[in-house]
Amino acid sequence: MTSSHPSSCMLAVGTYTEVLPHVQGSGQGIHLLEFDGATASFAERQVLRDQLTNPSYLCAAPGRLYSVCEKNREATLSVFAIAADGVRLQRMGRFASLGADPCHISINLQAQQLYVSHYSSGELMCHTLDSEGLPDGVPQVIARQGAGPRTDRQGRSHLHCATPSPDGSRVYLCDLGTDTVACHHVLPNRLESEPWQSLQSLPGSGPRHLVLAADGAQAMVVEELSNTVTLYALGEQAQALARVSTLPTDWHGTNTASALRLHPNGELLYAANRGHDSIAVYRVHRAAPWLEPLGFIPVGGRTPRDMAFTPDGAFLLVASQDDHFIRALQLDLCTGLPQAQGQPFRLHSPACLCLLP
Repeated sequence: MTSSHPSSCMLAVGTYTEVLPHVQGSGQGIHLLEFDGATASFAERQVLRDQLTNPSYLCAAPGRLYSVCEKNREATLSVFAIAADGVRLQRMGRFASLGADPCHISINLQAQQLYVSHYSSGELMCHTLDSEGLPDGVPQVIARQGAGPRTDRQGRSHLHCATPSPDGSRVYLCDLGTDTVACHHVLPNRLESEPWQSLQSLPGSGPRHLVLAADGAQAMVVEELSNTVTLYALGEQAQALARVSTLPTDWHGTNTASALRLHPNGELLYAANRGHDSIAVYRVHRAAPWLEPLGFIPVGGRTPRDMAFTPDGAFLLVASQDDHFIRALQLDLCTGLPQAQGQPFRLHSPACLCLLP
C-alpha cells in the first residue's frame, strides 16, 4: 500500500456479472481497490474476471480471500491467495458449491471452518479447511425446512448468512424464509446437525444479516422484509430486547433492508435501505437495552447493498449496486453521522465490500 494514513486499506469488491431477477448485473468480477484515507479516494489495483460469475459475497482471512459465485445451478466457491504486499490476488482453487444461489460466505478461524449459505435451496455448507486454507473433503450439509407467511418471499427456507461467535464455539444462521435465527454448536470438523437454540422473529420479518457484540452476549439482526433491526440477548435466556424501524416514520415507498454493520467502538450500528436508499444509524445502549435512532444518511445512489468500515473506524465505505459506485463517508463519532464524503468511485454492480487483513 502506498499510503500510511490510519484509514488506508485494501479492499476486494464483489460484483454481479449477470442479469438476475433482482439485479441488472453488469460487473466484471472481483476488483481489488486501494483506499487512501488522506484523500478519501480509491485506486484500482487489479480486476479478476476469469471463471467468476456473480462473485456477490466475499470474506477474508490472513493471506486468503474466499468468494461465492452466485448461480442457481453449477455454483462454485473460489479461493485466492493474497500477496504479501496486499495488492495482488492469485487463484488457488475453485470448488463446486452443492446448493443453489450461494449468497454469503464466512470463516471461523478458531475452528478452521468455512460456511457457505445458499439462498434458494436453504442449505448451509460447512467446509473444513486444510493447512493451506483450502476446503478439505466433502462439506457437511445442513438443510433447513419450513416456510413463512409471505408467499412471495417465504415459500421455503432461504438461508441468508452464517455468523460465527467471537470465540468460535457457535454459529448463528439467519433464515429469511422461516423467520428464524438458529444457533449451532461448533464441533471438531463439523457443526452440531440440529440447532441448540432457535430464535423466532416476527412473522414475515425475514432475518437477513446478523452482527454480534464483542463479548457474544447480544446480537443485532436486520430484517429485510419488515425493515427492522432487532436486538437479542443470547445464551440460556435468549430473547428479543428491542426492535426499531430502519425507515423514517413518514416513508411509504417500497424498501428492503440489506447490510448491517456494527462500528468497531461497539456503540454505533448502521443498517442499509434499498428503496429509501439511505443508511439508518443507531446508538446501541446494551444495558438499557435500547437501539436509539440517530438519523439517516442519504447515500446518493440506488440500492446500497453493502458497507464496510475502514480499520480505524473513521470512514464508512458504501456500495450503491444499481447506480454503480462506491463512496467513502467520513464519520463524526459523536453523532454517528458523516461530516464529509469523498467523490464516488465508478464500478459496475458492486455487491460486497471486503477489507483485506
